[in-house]
Amino acid sequence: MKLSTPRYTFCIFFQVTFITCDLIFNCISLFPRSRDGLLVLFIFQDLFLVLSVTTMLMTFFSTYLFQAGLVEVLVRKFRTAGAVCVAYILASVALHAVWLLEKWDSPESISTPMLIFLFTVQRCLSPWYYFFYKRAALRVSDPRFYEDIDWINQQLQTH
Repeated sequence: MKLSTPRYTFCIFFQVTFITCDLIFNCISLFPRSRDGLLVLFIFQDLFLVLSVTTMLMTFFSTYLFQAGLVEVLVRKFRTAGAVCVAYILASVALHAVWLLEKWDSPESISTPMLIFLFTVQRCLSPWYYFFYKRAALRVSDPRFYEDIDWINQQLQTH
């Protein structure tokens, strides 16, 4: 059985949109010269990160596994994606905070080693975030998460 409900299509559309927006914000964050422009850009990027996690959680909450109280199976299946998402969001927020704190008083200042480190970590985590987030969004569409009782019993017995 193929899961193609309008609700899931709606969610996957927004998940891909949020990933695309984050990628665009990462690309253009190097260009704003005004600190106000940078602040607005970072607010929107962080907002889209929160919305992307919220959308992913909504898809998890709509599964039969979650509704039946079998959250441990979902956690086991998606723990890597969750860890990468949390790491990326924390790295992004830390980068944005340090960047704004350093550039707010003196916009022409040279970047500090902490800012360069956080920038590198956040940019290195971003492809992993995009990969695991998209993969989790597509994997959660598996019809077994919504109705296959035999598969769920097998998952519970193997661990």
